[in-house]
Amino acid sequence: MIYAELAGGLGNQMFIYAFARALGLRCGEPVTLLDRQDWRDGAPAHTVCALDALNLAPEVNILAQPGFAKQHLKRQNTAKALMIKYEQRQGLMARDWNGWERRCAPLLNRLGVHFATDGYTPVHRGTARDFLAWGYFQSEAYFADFAPTIRQELRAKQPPAGEWADKIRAAAWPVALHLRRGDYCKPENEILQVCTPAYYARAAAAVAAAHPDATVFVFSDDVDWAREHLDIAGLPAVFMPRGDAVGDMNLMALCRGFILSNSTYSWWAQYLAAPGRETWAPDRWYAHTKRSALYQPDWQLIKTD
Repeated sequence: MIYAELAGGLGNQMFIYAFARALGLRCGEPVTLLDRQDWRDGAPAHTVCALDALNLAPEVNILAQPGFAKQHLKRQNTAKALMIKYEQRQGLMARDWNGWERRCAPLLNRLGVHFATDGYTPVHRGTARDFLAWGYFQSEAYFADFAPTIRQELRAKQPPAGEWADKIRAAAWPVALHLRRGDYCKPENEILQVCTPAYYARAAAAVAAAHPDATVFVFSDDVDWAREHLDIAGLPAVFMPRGDAVGDMNLMALCRGFILSNSTYSWWAQYLAAPGRETWAPDRWYAHTKRSALYQPDWQLIKTD
């Protein structure tokens, strides 16, 4: 059995699902996601499973039993806990530490653990009866061989409908602009930069130059701030009322163009869009030199401040 512990919000949980599901398909094994609702704050914060509205495979089980790994996967859970403690004590959160996790991976995989919080770390199932995955797995490389399946299963059960969906469909060239502030503004998340108005102005100008008929649909957790501070390069702009996470992602995925924030949420919106989409993204994902494995080869990178 392959187990993976859910962490973070919708975007992070979708990456965890994609990793575990692809590994299960690759190995011909069932998958159980552990819904850790005992993590209420800090990093990783995870208070609710956000996947229920998605078209998940029925053979993927979600288990809301906080102590499951500690009780039933003792060896794997101990190894995971030691890795977490080491990385916290070494202050690795503010550095590129993917090389360290890659070096640890062969031993951990033999023990029945894959620990990959940063970048892309190849996984080898090994011979352990049960396998526990811990991390964010933020790279398409983890599931590229099953990309059509992952896209299908991570779309919403209900297709987008209603007034806002109709407005997006009616636009000549709809662009989803995602601005994330909220938790990114908290001191404990200082390594997560908030993309600036200057970044969005440059991205909007690039969109306007390529597609003068574009309409920008702004999605944000702080719509009032976005309305006051964003320069959309003279393009028509629609500031979307905030809805639920899956519903808003569903609407974003209707668009043909995407101006991303440095967020897995907008990453998935552009990934689930129809073929032929164009994406503009910040050239730096973090507030320092830490690199990300999220970038895709067809993205157009825009300078951040």
